[in-house]
Formats: sequence, structure tokens, C-alpha cells
Amino acid sequence: MKFIKKIPLENEDKTRELKEQGWSRLKEPRSVSGAILWSMPISLILMLSATVWCYFLYPPFKNLLSGQQGFSLEITIGIEILYYLLGMILYLFIHELIHAAFIPGIRKSDKTYWGFNGLFGFVFTEEILTRKRMVVISLMPLFILSFAVPFLLAVFGGLSGYLIFLSVFNAGGACVDMLNVILILSQVPKDGILIANGYATFYRNPGRKA
Repeated sequence: MKFIKKIPLENEDKTRELKEQGWSRLKEPRSVSGAILWSMPISLILMLSATVWCYFLYPPFKNLLSGQQGFSLEITIGIEILYYLLGMILYLFIHELIHAAFIPGIRKSDKTYWGFNGLFGFVFTEEILTRKRMVVISLMPLFILSFAVPFLLAVFGGLSGYLIFLSVFNAGGACVDMLNVILILSQVPKDGILIANGYATFYRNPGRKA
């Protein structure tokens, strides 16, 4: 896995080569900003889902939502804003590491990259992936950080308002991942495979020879 500062642009020569080999282009937003815009409604749904999940896991959260602890929360955030910002950055980093952990052969891959563009971290791979694997890679950070971790912390008595904030933040940030999953499941055949060329994604049936 290599470090890059930003996801490379689409290689037009490679696009022509892929199309000649029978690959089809996935219908998706052509830029990160476009993907974020299209996925904003998904972000709200995911944040609401994570909030409801934590509501049932953490009884004091009910008092917080009802306003009984609102003043205390406001003071805490005012004093410890850096604490929250650092937590958000750490969660972004862990989020991307989880993506990377589910990419097959990541340690030996020379087509997988990670980076930080000053605002967002990212993991990018040009390896050929199955539809199932791509869905798993996309969903794992959401499942682990926003649902599994809060559940385990609640079981062992370690869940707090701060960690709930981070889990809801992570859920909102997973909106583009969820948009990708929706696009893949609605367009790529069940046994299909995918490959990335910059921001563009291509797919085909594995039975067709490249």
C-alpha cells in the first residue's frame, strides 16, 4: 500500500481499454463533491439510525435528548472542543483503516493507496474486487464504529456521551460509502467484478474474458 496526496484522475486511455475488454461504466457522481451532495439525505438517515441505536443502549442519553443535560453539554463542548476535534480526526483515520483491512492482499498490493488531502482521509484501490467484497469494504466502518463498538461498550459499561457523538459522526460520514453500495447493488450483476480508474468505477461479468 502506497501513500498519495489525492485520488488520481481518470485515465482516459485505461477507460478505452476497459471498455474494449467488456467493462461497463458504473453510473455514479463524477466527483467527490457531487457524491457528497447526492448522499446528504443518506447521511441524515444514518445519523438518525445511529442516534436511535445509542438511545436504547445508553439510558443517560434519553435525559440528554430531553434537554435535562443540555446546559452541561454546552459547557463541556465549549471547554473541550479540541477534545472533540481530535476524536473526530481519530475516527476518520480508523474509518479508513477499516476500509483498508478488508481489501484482499493489501500488504502486498502495489495498486492500493492511502492518503490525506487536508480535510478527508481516504483509501483507494485499483485491484479487481467482487461485488460482495466491495460491499463489505464499504459497509464495515459504519457497522463496526457506529453500531458494533457502541454495543460492546454498552455491554461493558464504557459507553459515554462523547463516544456516542463520535459514533453518530461516523455514521453521517459513511453516507458516500452507503451511496456506493446502493449504486453497486442496483447496477452490478450478482457475480460481477469491479475495478476503479481514478474516480470512475467499471464492472463486468467475470465470465467474460479480459
